[in-house]
Amino acid sequence: MHEELLAKVVSEWTATKVLPDLITLLGTVWRTNVERHEPDLGDDAVTLGMGSARNFANRTVRDFALRQGVLADLQNNSLRVVHQGRTLRASKLPGKSAHADPLSIVWDTSAAKQHGPLANSQQMTLFTLPEEDLLANTADLQPHYLHLAWAGDPESGDITVYLGFPRDNADGGSPWFAVQLVHRDEIGGQLPITVGAPDPYGDRFDQRPIPEVPVRLREVEPREADLDRG
Repeated sequence: MHEELLAKVVSEWTATKVLPDLITLLGTVWRTNVERHEPDLGDDAVTLGMGSARNFANRTVRDFALRQGVLADLQNNSLRVVHQGRTLRASKLPGKSAHADPLSIVWDTSAAKQHGPLANSQQMTLFTLPEEDLLANTADLQPHYLHLAWAGDPESGDITVYLGFPRDNADGGSPWFAVQLVHRDEIGGQLPITVGAPDPYGDRFDQRPIPEVPVRLREVEPREADLDRG
């Protein structure tokens, strides 16, 4: 259920250009900061990650200021994007690789970051209602908070971006109700995954062996001149 809903949200946010523009902006910010990163002056992975997150938030608020149907602002210095009835937050995944695991995300590092998982999880408690009440409250059974989790490579400047419905996992379990890979700066990007999938990259069509095509010679009918000679 959650995977299908997330796929629908990804499609809708892509159609309105909100998701592609966020990804493009994030990639621009990350690569710019990688280029000006100077370890000799004391820069490290922390300053690179925090600076990029801050730049991304500020640029998003500025670039989306006149976008109809989208509210982008800062709440307690944390980026918030409201679009089509859903609220999105964003944060960098732990680690120094663009291949960071989306399941490694931690929600309790800030109140703003933790709000979405808590709100979604509280919303899902409606599943304990009797069946007839569930049918009457279908619209309320959807998680309304999204989270954009990203990772960046400090050497190549590549980024990887995931979008999902965050889940409160203070008592264990996955930090997502559903999560999908929406961008990767490599050949074969844009590959969807769901929580618990054994291989996040899936079975790619372009990696399958090319099947052999049977070849049969076409029979040629004898010409009239040949028949006369016979």
